[in-house]
Amino acid sequence: MAARSFVQLLGAADPGVVVLGISFAPNGTSAVDQTTIRGRGVASVSRADVGTFVVTLADQYPTLLSCTATLQVASPDDKVAANIGTVDLPSKTLVVRIYDISTGAPADVAANAQNRVNLTLVLKNSQV
Repeated sequence: MAARSFVQLLGAADPGVVVLGISFAPNGTSAVDQTTIRGRGVASVSRADVGTFVVTLADQYPTLLSCTATLQVASPDDKVAANIGTVDLPSKTLVVRIYDISTGAPADVAANAQNRVNLTLVLKNSQV
């Protein structure tokens, strides 16, 4: 469980639901600049391979209820944040992949102040 206090989410049917809004700026084939990470609850983001990022959370959670990834780009592109890969909550990590839909292959996103990967994680902070 996360070792921080959260405000109870109004309307959540489950107790201890936590919503984390996170975003980061891809950097082409280079490592992610950690200063571009926005949102609390993430420790780091690393580029693991072409179009593949490992997000490391700051806290451990018992359950991931939902995860949504979207890609924000400065100009029209065929790339999408289409795949959430392995989620390893004991290790506090999850994989996000960017694909070029015209080729079906993973693809890097150029560095640009307006290019971001946006994540919304809905997690459970209790075993109840």
